[in-house]
Amino acid sequence: IGIGDSREAMATQSTLPISTPQAVAATPAARAFFARITEGARSALSQRRPWLEMVDRSALTKPESLAEASSRIRKNWTYFR
Repeated sequence: IGIGDSREAMATQSTLPISTPQAVAATPAARAFFARITEGARSALSQRRPWLEMVDRSALTKPESLAEASSRIRKNWTYFR
């Protein structure tokens, strides 16, 4: 099939019928879902920590062991999330 053939095929294809979208946000379940998402985002943003605090080079020291490094990662993850 050449380039001209594919152009002709595309030109002769008919469009697919598209149904009218229904108002999904109008259902009580959808409204509750979006309200939970919005509230969760607001809560997360209000409790966030400054990321510059995490990358403060003066506060960094080399961990003495892998266990200490793992412990620091877990502690920082919960603090900065």
